Amino acid sequence: MPPVRSFEDSWEHRRGQYRAWLSGEGHTLLVAERDGHLIGYAMVSLDEGSATWDVGRTTAEIETLSVLESERGGGVGRALTEAAAEVAREAGAGAVAVGVAHTNADAIRFYEREGFEPFYVLMLRP
Repeated sequence: MPPVRSFEDSWEHRRGQYRAWLSGEGHTLLVAERDGHLIGYAMVSLDEGSATWDVGRTTAEIETLSVLESERGGGVGRALTEAAAEVAREAGAGAVAVGVAHTNADAIRFYEREGFEPFYVLMLRP
């Protein structure tokens, strides 16, 4: 795995991504709240379908999904994933994709429980 950016550098990049997603077309922000407090969120992007894989004319990807640590295990992630699948269905996407670092075993287990299966391997050459 490549080295991880510092928190400050990571947040600067991430903030730029969030701004672009929120200001552009083809992105849906999903939020989970409890008693008026944000406890989780997911960002779903929609794009043209794959030229190779028959997964619909539109593709959907969960760009990011986060749930407060104190709320994990209570169904918040599942609800956000289901909401992302609904966004995908409404857009005509035949599937929802999500990218996970191969070292993030907890996230991989979560997504597998939600019905995701390994599909594509992205390889890096430093």
